[in-house]
Amino acid sequence: MPLPRVSLRSFLSSAKSALHNASQQTSPLTFVIGNEAADLDSLCSAVVLAYLRTYTSTSPANTLYIPLSSIPHTDLSLRPELLPVLSRANLKPSDLITLSDLPNLSHPSRLPPEKTKWILVDHNALLGELGKIYSGRVMGCIDHHDEEGKVPKDCGDEPRIVRKSGSCASLVVEYCREAWDTVSAKSNDSETAKWNAELARVALGPVLIDTSNLENEAKTTPADVEAVKYLEKWITAGEGEGFDAKSYYKEIWTAERDVEGLSLTDLLRKDYKQWSEGGVSLGVSSVVKDMDFLLSKRETREEFFDTLKRFSQERDLSICSIMTRSSANNENGFQRELFVWGLNDKGVQALKKFEAESSNSLGLEIWKEGSLDSEDGGLWRKCWQQKKIENSRKQVAPMLRSSMTN
Repeated sequence: MPLPRVSLRSFLSSAKSALHNASQQTSPLTFVIGNEAADLDSLCSAVVLAYLRTYTSTSPANTLYIPLSSIPHTDLSLRPELLPVLSRANLKPSDLITLSDLPNLSHPSRLPPEKTKWILVDHNALLGELGKIYSGRVMGCIDHHDEEGKVPKDCGDEPRIVRKSGSCASLVVEYCREAWDTVSAKSNDSETAKWNAELARVALGPVLIDTSNLENEAKTTPADVEAVKYLEKWITAGEGEGFDAKSYYKEIWTAERDVEGLSLTDLLRKDYKQWSEGGVSLGVSSVVKDMDFLLSKRETREEFFDTLKRFSQERDLSICSIMTRSSANNENGFQRELFVWGLNDKGVQALKKFEAESSNSLGLEIWKEGSLDSEDGGLWRKCWQQKKIENSRKQVAPMLRSSMTN
């Protein structure tokens, strides 16, 4: 029988308390964690799935699922798009559970792998330090990226869904929809309606952002369309007034682009993912401003490249890559740019292979007469205007990774 349902805020408080008292737990802790970029989709999908699994699971174990944000608590401040979503759900960033709440991974007192279970959302391979320790304890996933083959095929009572959609949150809603309806039908009071509206706000935010309010035809799938319809129903019922999805989307979209005060380094690490293939390490930063904006963060080009080099050296990268996307104040509409820098022989070799194999499919054109390009000192650096704008990091990163393997 599921645990008695509570509000989102109370749920997160209970989950955080359980984590902080992990040494007293007899049964394994079950985590729901998004990918290491910790974007809006990852953060919200983890909260929604953990909440609904906690209060709708038919397992006799009464499992408390703990939604874990894959960043330190201080990095939440780099995600202004979170604020309008959390505020509409009566939450604050401090309510979220982050890596800062975990016992030190390098300390002997860290959580033993056998005392944990992990459900992945918005990725299907547990990477980084967590992956080194806990990848063997992954018990399920819901994801919309390419299949990595790292999650067991048979996940028992836990989900194993890897399917294309605009937002991972849409797949979470699809998976939980029947259980959400069932648990909500047990109570028709205004408190339950309010809880449903708050939860729906959290789920809806990333769906709207990732599909441009369902207007991006290349990204939007039927699962996204159905999720928006379903979530709007809960919001309207719980808030007692007409709901305007376009206004909610615009509020989040505007907040996401409020990055003028961030340093160049913060912009690089705000939405960052890293992979290793064949002895080559790749880091990709996704930024909601264009290259000119990033360049303006330093007095000179040399200072800009020095910052990128330090950022890459700290992460032991063979390839540093930046993907930009921008539309505000741009007469040409939505645009993408792609910057890559090979920092050692293997990185350079991989990027030359990438250029040969992917230039046409991505519509790569030299950026501003090659003013950022260089092949000096054994390094290889190029920047392009990416004309095939339907290709986001979800498509470009696998192309880069493919070039890293022989």
